[in-house]
Amino acid sequence: MMLTKRTMMLLRANEHKQMVWKNGGGITSEIARVPNNEHEDFDWRLSIAQVKPPGGPFSIFPGIDRTLCVMSQHELYLMLNNNSDDMIYLNQDSLPYSFPGELSITCQLHSETLTDFNVMTRRTKFRHDVERVKMTAKQEKTINVLDNTNEIVFIVVGQGQVVTNNGIQMIKHDALRIDQHPLNIQISAATDDTQLYIVRLKPIFSQENDSINDI
Repeated sequence: MMLTKRTMMLLRANEHKQMVWKNGGGITSEIARVPNNEHEDFDWRLSIAQVKPPGGPFSIFPGIDRTLCVMSQHELYLMLNNNSDDMIYLNQDSLPYSFPGELSITCQLHSETLTDFNVMTRRTKFRHDVERVKMTAKQEKTINVLDNTNEIVFIVVGQGQVVTNNGIQMIKHDALRIDQHPLNIQISAATDDTQLYIVRLKPIFSQENDSINDI
Protein backbone atom coordinates (compact mmCIF):
# COMPACT_ATOMS: atom_id res chain seq x y z
CA MET A 1 0.00 0.00 0.00
CA MET A 2 1.68 3.24 -1.16
CA LEU A 3 0.87 6.16 1.12
CA THR A 4 2.93 9.04 -0.28
CA LYS A 5 5.03 8.71 -3.40
CA ARG A 6 8.64 7.74 -2.53
CA THR A 7 8.15 8.76 1.09
CA MET A 8 6.38 5.99 3.00
CA MET A 9 5.18 2.50 2.22
CA LEU A 10 3.10 0.41 4.62
CA LEU A 11 3.89 -3.32 4.45
CA ARG A 12 1.17 -5.38 6.11
CA ALA A 13 2.07 -8.59 7.95
CA ASN A 14 -0.43 -10.67 5.96
CA GLU A 15 1.28 -9.58 2.72
CA HIS A 16 4.82 -10.67 3.65
CA LYS A 17 6.20 -13.36 1.36
CA GLN A 18 6.37 -16.82 3.01
CA MET A 19 9.42 -19.04 2.40
CA VAL A 20 10.61 -22.35 3.85
CA TRP A 21 14.23 -22.45 5.04
CA LYS A 22 16.75 -24.27 2.88
CA ASN A 23 17.46 -26.62 5.81
CA GLY A 24 13.75 -27.05 6.66
CA GLY A 25 14.22 -25.72 10.19
CA GLY A 26 11.66 -22.93 9.96
CA ILE A 27 9.59 -20.53 7.88
CA THR A 28 10.56 -16.99 6.92
CA SER A 29 8.19 -14.09 6.27
CA GLU A 30 10.11 -11.68 4.08
CA ILE A 31 9.27 -8.03 4.76
CA ALA A 32 11.40 -6.50 2.00
CA ARG A 33 14.61 -6.97 0.03
CA VAL A 34 16.66 -5.27 -2.67
CA PRO A 35 16.95 -6.50 -5.37
CA ASN A 36 13.47 -7.99 -5.13
CA ASN A 37 14.22 -11.45 -6.51
CA GLU A 38 14.47 -15.09 -5.45
CA HIS A 39 18.27 -15.19 -5.20
CA GLU A 40 20.75 -14.66 -2.37
CA ASP A 41 22.56 -11.77 -4.07
CA PHE A 42 20.51 -9.18 -2.16
CA ASP A 43 21.95 -5.85 -1.00
CA TRP A 44 19.69 -5.88 2.05
CA ARG A 45 16.85 -7.94 3.45
CA LEU A 46 14.42 -7.73 6.39
CA SER A 47 12.47 -10.78 7.53
CA ILE A 48 10.60 -12.45 10.38
CA ALA A 49 11.24 -16.14 11.00
CA GLN A 50 9.40 -18.92 12.80
CA VAL A 51 12.06 -21.21 14.26
CA LYS A 52 10.94 -24.73 15.12
CA PRO A 53 12.38 -26.72 18.05
CA PRO A 54 14.90 -28.16 18.62
CA GLY A 55 16.58 -25.65 16.26
CA GLY A 56 19.57 -26.33 14.03
CA PRO A 57 22.35 -24.67 12.03
CA PHE A 58 21.93 -21.21 10.57
CA SER A 59 22.40 -20.81 6.84
CA ILE A 60 25.76 -19.31 5.85
CA PHE A 61 25.67 -15.95 4.05
CA PRO A 62 29.17 -14.92 2.86
CA GLY A 63 29.72 -11.16 2.67
CA ILE A 64 26.60 -10.40 4.72
CA ASP A 65 26.31 -8.69 8.10
CA ARG A 66 23.35 -9.83 10.20
CA THR A 67 21.37 -8.66 13.21
CA LEU A 68 18.98 -10.96 15.08
CA CYS A 69 16.23 -10.06 17.59
CA VAL A 70 13.91 -12.41 19.49
CA MET A 71 10.31 -11.23 19.07
CA SER A 72 8.36 -13.86 21.02
CA GLN A 73 8.44 -14.73 24.72
CA HIS A 74 10.81 -17.64 24.35
CA GLU A 75 14.52 -18.30 24.80
CA LEU A 76 17.09 -18.87 22.07
CA TYR A 77 20.59 -20.27 22.54
CA LEU A 78 23.23 -19.74 19.86
CA MET A 79 26.30 -21.98 19.80
CA LEU A 80 29.16 -20.31 17.94
CA ASN A 81 31.65 -22.29 15.80
CA ASN A 82 30.38 -25.63 17.18
CA ASN A 83 31.88 -24.76 20.56
CA SER A 84 29.57 -25.53 23.48
CA ASP A 85 31.66 -23.19 25.65
CA ASP A 86 30.85 -20.28 23.33
CA MET A 87 27.11 -19.73 23.76
CA ILE A 88 24.93 -16.65 23.29
CA TYR A 89 21.59 -16.47 25.13
CA LEU A 90 18.82 -14.30 23.69
CA ASN A 91 15.26 -13.51 24.69
CA GLN A 92 12.69 -10.79 24.02
CA ASP A 93 14.48 -8.37 26.34
CA SER A 94 17.93 -8.88 24.80
CA LEU A 95 19.59 -6.17 22.75
CA PRO A 96 19.80 -6.84 18.99
CA TYR A 97 22.62 -9.33 18.35
CA SER A 98 24.86 -8.62 15.34
CA PHE A 99 27.25 -11.08 13.68
CA PRO A 100 28.89 -11.83 10.31
CA GLY A 101 26.95 -14.12 7.98
CA GLU A 102 30.02 -16.36 7.58
CA LEU A 103 29.95 -17.32 11.27
CA SER A 104 28.97 -20.92 12.00
CA ILE A 105 25.98 -20.80 14.37
CA THR A 106 23.68 -23.52 15.64
CA CYS A 107 20.51 -22.39 17.43
CA GLN A 108 18.85 -24.35 20.20
CA LEU A 109 15.26 -24.04 21.46
CA HIS A 110 13.99 -25.65 24.64
CA SER A 111 10.33 -24.67 24.21
CA GLU A 112 7.81 -24.12 21.43
CA THR A 113 8.30 -22.36 18.09
CA LEU A 114 10.10 -19.02 18.43
CA THR A 115 9.67 -15.84 16.36
CA ASP A 116 12.70 -13.72 15.50
CA PHE A 117 13.45 -10.65 13.42
CA ASN A 118 16.40 -10.55 11.02
CA VAL A 119 18.20 -7.74 9.22
CA MET A 120 20.87 -8.57 6.65
CA THR A 121 23.02 -6.22 4.57
CA ARG A 122 25.80 -6.83 2.06
CA ARG A 123 28.76 -5.24 3.80
CA THR A 124 30.27 -3.80 0.62
CA LYS A 125 27.07 -1.89 -0.15
CA PHE A 126 25.12 -1.16 3.06
CA ARG A 127 25.50 -0.84 6.79
CA HIS A 128 22.60 -1.21 9.19
CA ASP A 129 21.59 -0.30 12.71
CA VAL A 130 18.75 -1.88 14.69
CA GLU A 131 17.17 -0.25 17.76
CA ARG A 132 14.71 -2.10 20.01
CA VAL A 133 12.02 0.14 21.56
CA LYS A 134 9.64 -0.96 24.34
CA MET A 135 6.54 1.16 24.97
CA THR A 136 3.51 1.24 27.23
CA ALA A 137 0.01 2.34 26.21
CA LYS A 138 -0.18 6.02 25.12
CA GLN A 139 3.61 6.40 25.30
CA GLU A 140 5.05 8.31 22.34
CA LYS A 141 8.34 8.28 20.46
CA THR A 142 9.59 10.54 17.66
CA ILE A 143 11.68 8.97 14.88
CA ASN A 144 13.80 11.35 12.81
CA VAL A 145 14.48 10.65 9.13
CA LEU A 146 17.11 12.90 7.54
CA ASP A 147 17.28 13.78 3.85
CA ASN A 148 21.04 14.09 3.32
CA THR A 149 22.04 10.60 4.46
CA ASN A 150 20.19 8.58 1.75
CA GLU A 151 19.32 6.09 4.47
CA ILE A 152 16.22 3.91 4.38
CA VAL A 153 14.30 3.61 7.64
CA PHE A 154 11.94 0.82 8.67
CA ILE A 155 9.63 0.74 11.67
CA VAL A 156 8.67 -2.87 12.44
CA VAL A 157 6.09 -3.83 15.09
CA GLY A 158 7.30 -6.80 17.11
CA GLN A 159 4.20 -6.92 19.27
CA GLY A 160 1.32 -4.67 20.22
CA GLN A 161 -0.31 -1.92 18.18
CA VAL A 162 0.78 1.62 17.31
CA VAL A 163 -0.53 4.63 15.42
CA THR A 164 1.54 7.33 13.70
CA ASN A 165 0.94 11.08 13.83
CA ASN A 166 -0.50 10.93 10.29
CA GLY A 167 -3.04 8.27 11.21
CA ILE A 168 -1.33 5.07 10.05
CA GLN A 169 -2.39 2.17 12.27
CA MET A 170 0.07 -0.71 12.59
CA ILE A 171 -0.37 -4.09 14.22
CA LYS A 172 1.95 -6.98 15.04
CA HIS A 173 4.56 -7.64 12.32
CA ASP A 174 3.49 -4.70 10.14
CA ALA A 175 6.33 -2.56 8.79
CA LEU A 176 6.55 1.05 7.64
CA ARG A 177 9.28 1.94 5.13
CA ILE A 178 10.50 5.55 4.87
CA ASP A 179 12.76 6.58 1.98
CA GLN A 180 15.22 9.45 1.68
CA HIS A 181 13.03 12.37 2.81
CA PRO A 182 13.27 14.71 5.80
CA LEU A 183 10.48 13.58 8.07
CA ASN A 184 9.61 13.22 11.74
CA ILE A 185 7.37 10.27 12.48
CA GLN A 186 5.69 10.24 15.87
CA ILE A 187 4.64 6.81 17.09
CA SER A 188 2.04 6.34 19.81
CA ALA A 189 1.54 2.93 21.44
CA ALA A 190 -2.07 1.74 21.55
CA THR A 191 -1.34 -1.20 23.88
CA ASP A 192 0.89 -2.07 26.79
CA ASP A 193 3.96 -4.25 26.14
CA THR A 194 4.36 -2.78 22.66
CA GLN A 195 7.73 -3.50 21.07
CA LEU A 196 9.18 -1.85 17.97
CA TYR A 197 12.35 -2.26 15.94
CA ILE A 198 13.78 0.81 14.22
CA VAL A 199 16.06 -0.21 11.33
CA ARG A 200 18.33 2.21 9.48
CA LEU A 201 19.94 1.05 6.22
CA LYS A 202 22.83 3.27 5.14
CA PRO A 203 24.29 2.89 1.62
CA ILE A 204 28.08 2.87 1.53
CA PHE A 205 28.39 4.04 -2.07
CA SER A 206 26.92 7.46 -1.22
CA GLN A 207 29.68 8.07 1.31
CA GLU A 208 32.32 7.04 -1.20
CA ASN A 209 30.84 9.34 -3.87
CA ASP A 210 30.81 12.26 -1.43
CA SER A 211 34.52 11.71 -0.77
CA ILE A 212 35.32 11.62 -4.50
CA ASN A 213 33.39 14.84 -5.12
CA ASP A 214 35.42 16.62 -2.42
CA ILE A 215 38.75 15.92 -4.17
